[in-house]
Amino acid sequence: MNNEKYYQTTTLPYVNANPHIGHTLEFVQADVVARFKRKKLGEENVWFNLGADEHGLKMYQKAKEKGVTPQEYVDEYSKNWKEFCDLFLISYDTFYRTSDPSHHKLAQEWWLRSEANGDIYKKEYTGLYCVGCEEFKTEKQLVDGKCPDHGVEPIVVSEENYFFKLSKYRDDLLKWLDSGEILKPDHKKAELKNWISAMEDISISRVKEKLPWGIEVPSDPTQVMYVWFDALTDYINVLKDPTEFAREGFDKDAGIDNWWPGVQFFGPDNLRFQGGVWQGMLASFGVAHTRKLLNHGMVLAADGTKMSKTKGNGVSPFEQQEKYGTEAVRFYLIAGISTFADSPYKEEDLKNLYNAHLADNFGNLLNRVIVLSNKYGIDYSDSNNIDSEFKSKVDGFVSEIESLLEKFELQSAVQKIIELASFGNEYISEHQPWSKEKTEKEREQILSNLAYLIKNVAEQYSYIIPESANRALDMLIKKESGVLFAKID
Repeated sequence: MNNEKYYQTTTLPYVNANPHIGHTLEFVQADVVARFKRKKLGEENVWFNLGADEHGLKMYQKAKEKGVTPQEYVDEYSKNWKEFCDLFLISYDTFYRTSDPSHHKLAQEWWLRSEANGDIYKKEYTGLYCVGCEEFKTEKQLVDGKCPDHGVEPIVVSEENYFFKLSKYRDDLLKWLDSGEILKPDHKKAELKNWISAMEDISISRVKEKLPWGIEVPSDPTQVMYVWFDALTDYINVLKDPTEFAREGFDKDAGIDNWWPGVQFFGPDNLRFQGGVWQGMLASFGVAHTRKLLNHGMVLAADGTKMSKTKGNGVSPFEQQEKYGTEAVRFYLIAGISTFADSPYKEEDLKNLYNAHLADNFGNLLNRVIVLSNKYGIDYSDSNNIDSEFKSKVDGFVSEIESLLEKFELQSAVQKIIELASFGNEYISEHQPWSKEKTEKEREQILSNLAYLIKNVAEQYSYIIPESANRALDMLIKKESGVLFAKID
């Protein structure tokens, strides 16, 4: 029995808006890895956490605009995010919510631990605060006096806040980053090291009178915890007590020591918080640093520019799903979008990749093998009929695919799956089991070989397109032909 534990988490998106295509990429990437890990380690040894960040000024302001309480507002939007996860087949184990009372208690406990460690102090502060980012900005970060991400001028905040001694852990974080292959992609390491080398202590609270929607500082009820300092603790809070957030029937053993350190999926805008701020907090808490940081790229508009509301060049995952189906979008996000680099989202590429690699390649091969086996009355279920050299070739492909998945190289892994299916089509064309010159024994071996290949292709695709992969396996077992992947016009 395998006792290796694997824990992973995505970022917790703010729930003040609907999910965008970047969220979809992150969640699908994480889901592919979770499904793969469950097969390798067993479901009881894999924990996939995601959720919603529900505090902060933007949430408070949006609730006021709608005339509802902040809790009513985040309840509605968190429900939307759960439905989004279900729509895109995201097989999470826990959906964590920072507005839950159990999170409040645990976040305050970490604050007290950091405070006892001498890492929290109070001082007067004046800074430029971007409500959209929920963070303070420096003049250098602004473009024409505005936040480059939200296009609005930050507000001037002048108040007495609590600060976290992040700079105290500079040397610790630099040593950790150099201790192994912590961050993917590797070229982001220099960027993170530069930021850590220059990082300063950070504000971690706001005056409650100005921001009533947040977690109270345990020793000072006039202040609330800064949204990032509160939300980041979810990664370890859920491991202490998953009962409030888990799917029904979730029975994994609680306890940080059983699961942490874990793997974190996040986008390009979150590198400083995931790789810097959070790691400093962990050091202050006396908890190990993250095992692996996976910084996916940005999904760009079709012309290669950044998506934005003002340009109107964004891609709605819901519209894409409605046009092409869930699994077509999932397949494109893994096969057509770089795992770690910025990539343009092109609908033509989605259609071409789906048609070429699923409809024409894999789906066509599956049907050819089933139709031929039925025509000639061939039973391809006997593993003794598989040629050892052919089996070794297929197993070699599978080994390469799984090695790439272990390294989180998802796009490269799916390319190998495509190559394996292509090898099957080349093999059937070369060996021609329909030829009148073939003996029954020869046909049996050829089709048994191909059935073995198809089974392995379907199993590897099950992480990416789980419903279609399961249907493929069912068709293969029952020898029922049909259109598995309808071509997209």
